[in-house]
Amino acid sequence: MDEQLAHLSEKDRNLFMGSFTIRALRDSRYHNTAYAVAELIDNSSEADAGHIQLLCYERTVRGKHRRQMRIDELAVIDDGKGMDAETLLDALKFGGGTQHNSPRGIGKYGMGLPTSSMSQCKRVDVWTWQNGPESVLHSSIDADEIEAGNHLVPVPDKDTPVPDVWKQAADEKLLSHQKGTLVVWSKLDKIQWKRGKSLIENTIKEVGRIHRHYIHNEIVKIEGVWFDHPARIRSEQRKQFIANDPLYLMAPNSIKEEPWNKCAMFKEWANKDYSCMVDGKEETITVRYSIVKPEALKTPIATQNPGNTDRGRHARHNIGVSVVREDREIVLEDAFLREGGSAENPQNRWWGCEVFFKRACDELFGLDHNKQMVANFTQAAKTLARDDRATDVILDEEGIEKDEDVIYKIVGDIRDQTRAMMMEIRKMFAEKRGKASRESPGSPDKKAAKTATEADRDAIAAGEEQPTPTDKERDNKPPDERIEGLTQQFVDSGSTYDDAQELARLLVNEGLGYQFNSAQLDGYQMFNVRSTQGVLHVNLNMDHPVYDLLKHIEDNINGNTDEDHPAY
Repeated sequence: MDEQLAHLSEKDRNLFMGSFTIRALRDSRYHNTAYAVAELIDNSSEADAGHIQLLCYERTVRGKHRRQMRIDELAVIDDGKGMDAETLLDALKFGGGTQHNSPRGIGKYGMGLPTSSMSQCKRVDVWTWQNGPESVLHSSIDADEIEAGNHLVPVPDKDTPVPDVWKQAADEKLLSHQKGTLVVWSKLDKIQWKRGKSLIENTIKEVGRIHRHYIHNEIVKIEGVWFDHPARIRSEQRKQFIANDPLYLMAPNSIKEEPWNKCAMFKEWANKDYSCMVDGKEETITVRYSIVKPEALKTPIATQNPGNTDRGRHARHNIGVSVVREDREIVLEDAFLREGGSAENPQNRWWGCEVFFKRACDELFGLDHNKQMVANFTQAAKTLARDDRATDVILDEEGIEKDEDVIYKIVGDIRDQTRAMMMEIRKMFAEKRGKASRESPGSPDKKAAKTATEADRDAIAAGEEQPTPTDKERDNKPPDERIEGLTQQFVDSGSTYDDAQELARLLVNEGLGYQFNSAQLDGYQMFNVRSTQGVLHVNLNMDHPVYDLLKHIEDNINGNTDEDHPAY
């Protein structure tokens, strides 16, 4: 035994095996390249930068069939406070950051720069200065070298100049600023978007949302640039980052459609603070809600689905509850999106919710070191949000005391509020449909209902078909009784009483045997049919791909369209 112990004392007892550790760290899962870039922007923000540039350098490469442009290197440069030699050395270590004990700020674990960089590339170089451009310091880490056994961060040097390509491409004011930092990724092997334009545009969407509070409050200005020759950068290759607010309360915003690019598309629904004790100190968590303005659902054609507009498609990519830490979004949580039997209910895009917490609540929310998830919040959301039972019943089954766990209390309240907002949104859509019915007596759905009803009657009169139970109910039940029953059905579905009664009277008085509705259906069925009060209600699944095609055809029909047009 003693010999075995003596032998082990001579073995390599390094806690981290270099070759395997770097492979594991390179597999750190960022949602996409934009989220990894967001880590670099976090560092710039922490350094009090007012201006940041994301630069994508493209080169021509030979593909299988043709030559094509691909990003060769990517850089982020800022006018922040820069780093001295010791800080630069620590910044490139895994866990070597300087914000460990800071009571505020975005960073915490000191993993952002090396982890985000290694998740996208094999080499990262950093140039930084605090006394003008002539004081530039440089250092780097290289995954190939680490895997080969070199586990030491190079001592910063003054002899490695900023490459000419970045001197020419970057804003002159940034490079000539008294202080600043340039981070360059090379040996890119894991980036999601291969072309500079695609990477910039997708990063604008993601980072514009993640850092929306900084951008909207003009704390920082961020610009994206892609180029293949630094001396020939055209104006269209420069893009400004614009706030992308999933609550749609900020203006201006990244929607391209007027007037919603210049004014808020949603209005505030509610705002609530929650208190909790963390390490003996009281902390406050704030939850804000927003809901679409009725005028934002209006469309040029009364029957058009607002979800098919530019603003509707924009909102589709911002669905969920935005969890924000210190003005920086961590995740857009989609566990709350089950409503009406479908996680893809299009009406979910018309409400917003933001949960804001401070750094002290990191453990309470379950923040991970990559700032990609809040595990405790997500687990609570998955437990409560998709269960239709009362919150107290669910928590009792799970053995959780609601009053003792603020996260479950918050999640339970969000579930209730989002359902209330969905009911209000359904009413808005019902009112819109009712108005469309009043304004468009010759709309395609009415013509289809009338045509189908007449065809049924002709077939029955000719002896080709036997009357169905629906036909018999329509012909034998008193009209007033049918109107009353249909009115109640439409009210239960979210229509106002006046709209419900008007639609019921229309169906009964015109003898229509069909009604076409847009609905969210379980599964992948294209439609279903239900019979009530002598009317067959044909429910078209809004989540089915065919639905968008049908709405596209309908949206292109107007009062001047020839009825012989194929769309009819």
